[in-house]
Amino acid sequence: MAGTPGITPFTRVDDDVFMTTVDGGVTPLNIGLVVGSRGAVLIDPGPDGGDHDALLAAVRQVTDAELIVVNTHGHGDHIGANAYLREHGVERILAHREAEVATATELVGQAPVVLDLGGPEVVVEHLGRGHTDGDLVVEVSREGHDGIMFCGDLVREGTDPSFRDSHPEEWVRTLGRIWSMAGTCSRIIPGHGQPVDADFVASMRRRMEQGHTLSRQALRDAVTDATKAIPILPYGPEESRELISRLRAGH
Repeated sequence: MAGTPGITPFTRVDDDVFMTTVDGGVTPLNIGLVVGSRGAVLIDPGPDGGDHDALLAAVRQVTDAELIVVNTHGHGDHIGANAYLREHGVERILAHREAEVATATELVGQAPVVLDLGGPEVVVEHLGRGHTDGDLVVEVSREGHDGIMFCGDLVREGTDPSFRDSHPEEWVRTLGRIWSMAGTCSRIIPGHGQPVDADFVASMRRRMEQGHTLSRQALRDAVTDATKAIPILPYGPEESRELISRLRAGH
C-alpha cells in the first residue's frame, strides 16, 4: 500500500487485523483496524490534533467497509478523532460508561459487546479498572488463528505505565485477567509501544506489585513524606510520585 501523508500505512498483524501509529508523545500511539466482510472496527483513532483526513485515507486503502470505532479509554490521545469520524459517516463509537467520552454513541458496561464483522469476531469487554475508571479491551478471534487483544494503556511497552488517573491495586488484578486470557489471545497490542506476549504482561504485573509493596511501606513509615521512596520504586520519578499519590488517596 502506498503511504499516506501524515500517517504511516496500516501494516498487517494477521489476515484481518492491521495496525498503524501516530504521534503519541513519548512513544507512538497504536491504532488498530479489524476488517470483515460486513464491517470494520477502528480502535483508538488518535488525538484531536492528528491528521484525520490522512487517517481515514489510510483506512480506506485497506477497506471500504462501514466503520465502528472503539475507544479503549477516555484519554484525549485515544479519542480525539471521534468527532471527525462522526462527521464523516461513522455512526457507532463505543466507550466504557465510566470513560466520560462525550462523542461516544454506545456505552459499554459489565456485559461484553460482540461485534460480528463477517469473518473475525470482535469482543469489546471491561476486565476491570486499572489505567482509568473506564478501560476496555478488544479481543479478536477467528477459527484457525491465534487471538489478538488490543489493551489500550492497561498494557504499555517501552515506557512506564501512567498512574495519573489510575486505580493501582485494581490494575494488578486486571493485568492478571489479561494474562489469564493469553491461551486464546497470544498477541497483545498495547496502547503505546511494540506488540507483546503473556510473559510481558506477567512481568508488568510483578513490577506493579513490587511498586505497590514499596509504596505502601513508604506510606506507613513516612508520615509526612512518602516520596522519599521514589528512588527505590521500579518506575521513573514522575510515575513513582503519581503511584504514591493515587495509593495515598485510596485508589
